[in-house]
Order: sequence, then structure tokens, then C-alpha cells
Amino acid sequence: MSIALRNRREAYDQIEPRRPNRKAMILDVLTSGDPGGMTADEIGEKLVSEGKIPTNSPNFTRPRLTEMKAEGKVVIVGRRLGKSGCNTAVWKVKR
Repeated sequence: MSIALRNRREAYDQIEPRRPNRKAMILDVLTSGDPGGMTADEIGEKLVSEGKIPTNSPNFTRPRLTEMKAEGKVVIVGRRLGKSGCNTAVWKVKR
């Protein structure tokens, strides 16, 4: 196994135990947040403002949203301009 793959695997193994908690926090924000849906950046900003995470890192929300989409828990309901000026997915809890 290459060093790069081994490093990625080690990083994944470190984050894996915290994934369920992160997903729960994201679902909470989506449930109580904007009824029209929220972007990953907006979710991260809300979590920072609530003191649940120290900084708004895309690596906190985006991978968990992708996993929850595959699990059927959230859906993309549209796209809108994000902070970067690019179109970004708007997410909602699947009903």
C-alpha cells in the first residue's frame, strides 16, 4: 500500500468513530434550520455559532452529507450561490 493511501486510511480511521455524532448534529441543524434547505457552508456556520465545532471546515459537513444522501436521510433540493460565488447544493432532511 502506498504511503498516500495509508495516510488517507489512517485519517479515515481517526474520524470514523465521530461520524455518527457529526451526522446527528447536521440532521439537527437541517431539521431546525431554514425550511427551504441549507448549504454545507450554512450548516457549518450554524454549528460554529452554536459552539458545536471550532471552525467551519468543508471536511466536517460535506462528506457526512454525501454519506447521509446515500443512506436516504437527506436530499438535494436545489442549488444556489455559495460564499465562494459558485453554485452549491441545498440540502434538506428527506421526509
